Amino acid sequence: MNFLAPMALAALVVPVVIYVIHWLFGSRRRVRVPALFLWADLPQARTGRSRRRIPPFSWLLLLQLLAAALAAVALARPVGPHEPPRHLALVFDASASMQATDVSPTRFEAARARALDRLNALTSLDLVSLVRAGREATLITTSTADGVRSAILALQPGRTAPAIREALALASTEVAATPERRGQILLLTDGAWPPPESIGPLAAPLEVGAVGGGSENQAISSVVVRMDPTGRGQTAFVEVANQAEHAARVPMRVLADGAPLDERQLDIAARTRAPVSIPLPVDAHHVSVRLLGHDALALDDVQDTIAPGGPPREVDLLGRASDGLRRAVESIPSLHVRVADAALPPDLTVLAGVLPPQLPSGPLLVIDPPANSGRLLGVGLGSGARVQVSHPLLQGLDLAALQDENPSVAGVPGWAHVVLGTLQGPLIMEGRLEGHRVVVMTFNPGVSGLEKSLAFPLLISNATSFLLNRSVVVPTESGEAFDPAESDIAPRPIPTFPSAAPVTEASNGASDLWPWFLTACLVVLGAEWLVFARRG
Repeated sequence: MNFLAPMALAALVVPVVIYVIHWLFGSRRRVRVPALFLWADLPQARTGRSRRRIPPFSWLLLLQLLAAALAAVALARPVGPHEPPRHLALVFDASASMQATDVSPTRFEAARARALDRLNALTSLDLVSLVRAGREATLITTSTADGVRSAILALQPGRTAPAIREALALASTEVAATPERRGQILLLTDGAWPPPESIGPLAAPLEVGAVGGGSENQAISSVVVRMDPTGRGQTAFVEVANQAEHAARVPMRVLADGAPLDERQLDIAARTRAPVSIPLPVDAHHVSVRLLGHDALALDDVQDTIAPGGPPREVDLLGRASDGLRRAVESIPSLHVRVADAALPPDLTVLAGVLPPQLPSGPLLVIDPPANSGRLLGVGLGSGARVQVSHPLLQGLDLAALQDENPSVAGVPGWAHVVLGTLQGPLIMEGRLEGHRVVVMTFNPGVSGLEKSLAFPLLISNATSFLLNRSVVVPTESGEAFDPAESDIAPRPIPTFPSAAPVTEASNGASDLWPWFLTACLVVLGAEWLVFARRG
C-alpha cells in the first residue's frame, strides 16, 4: 500500500494527544448518591502529592484512538494495487487445414473450444476483439465476452491459406486503440503455414494456442484434361500428392459423366507426388477424380473438371494475329478457326493488339491490347503484383516462361481480377467487361519469344478452356477455390512475434483506498457515541 499524500500521516499524532488528555485529566464518572450532608463532618485526611495514574483502557478510549488513526490514514490518501480491465484479441486461423480431423473432432473445433474456455475467465469489464484469418484478415466484432461468444460459435473455416500476418497486424491495431487496458493477443492455429513476413513489434504480448496434429494426408494436386492430337480421344493428367512422412497406398477412382471409368491403387513415397495419365472417351464431358482412402483432410480428396470433348467450337481471330498465335489456337482440337465474316456469331473471339469500340459477342481473349484504351485504365500502381497458382489459367504452366514479359498497363481495372502480375503491372487478368467474359494478356508474346516456347500453346489452351467453361473449379458455398498448398497439413515451427507494449497506467494500475478508511472512521465514531451515551 502506498500513500499519495504521505505528509498527512503527521496527523497520527492526534491519537497520542487523545491519550495524553485522558492521562492528564482522566475521566469522571457521574454517580447518584442519597445525600451529601453526611460527608460534611468527616475529617479530611492529610495526603501528600497526588500521583497520576495511567488511564485504564476502556472501550471509549479505544474507539477514540481507533477513529483518530483511521482519519489520519484517510487523509494520507492510501492506494493499493489494482488489476486493470483487459483487452483480449482472439485471432482464429480459418484456413483449409484447420478442417483436418486428426484432432477430434477437427482442428477448428478444438480452437473454438479453447477460445470459449478463455472467455469464461474474463469479467464483464473486459473487452474482446475477434479476428478471422482466412483468405483475408477480417475483424468480426469487438465487444464483451458475452457479446463475442455467439460470433465465435458462428465462425467457420475456409478453403484457402490464412492471412496470418494481416490478422496479427489487425489485432495489434485493435489492442493499441485501448491503451488503458491490459492487452493480450491469442493466436489459435495449427501452425500449418510458412513463416510470414515481419510485421514489426505487436502492441501486446502474443500467446499461441496450437491445435495442430500430424501430416497424415494425401491429396489430388491437379487434374488437367487434354484432347489428343488426333482428336479421337482425351487424356486426363492427374497428380496425387502424399504429404505424410511415410509411404502410402492410395486408392483412386475416376468417373466420366457420373459413370466409373477407372480405379487403381497408387503407391506414393513420403512427401512426393505421383503423376498418372488416364485415357478418356472423346465424348466425355464431366470428369471427377476421387481418393477413396481415409486421411485427415477430405477437402482435397475430390476434384472435378470439364473435359474439352464434344463438337469443335467456332473461333474468330481479329486484329494483328501472328502466325504463332494462329498455330496455338489451331492446335487445340476442340477449336475451329473460321473466317470473321461468318453469318453466325462465334463461340470465342481472340483480339490481338486491338480493342474495338463495339466488342464482339461472346467471350473474349484479348492479347497485347492497346495501352491507351479507356477500358484498361486501372488504379493502384503495382497493385497487380500477385500470383494465383491454383487458378485454371495457370494449370500446368511453367511460370518461369513468363518472367521476361512486360505488361502494357500499370494498374488494375475495376472490372478485372489479377491472375498473374508483377510490380510493373498485371500480366494476366480475367473478369467481366461490358457483360462479356474476358481474359486479358497485357503483353506481346512475340517480343520475348514466348510464342516459340511450349508454354504458349498451353497458356492459350487454358485461356480458351476457361472462357468456354471447359475448365472449371469445383463450386463451393463460400465461393472460395481450394488452395492446393493447404494439403500439407503438417504444423511448422511458429516464429516469435515480439511485442513492444509500453508500461502504461494499465500495467501499473492503482485504486484509492481512502474512502474505505473514511467509512471505517465514521463507523467507529458512531460506535463511540453509542458507548458514551450508554455510560451517561
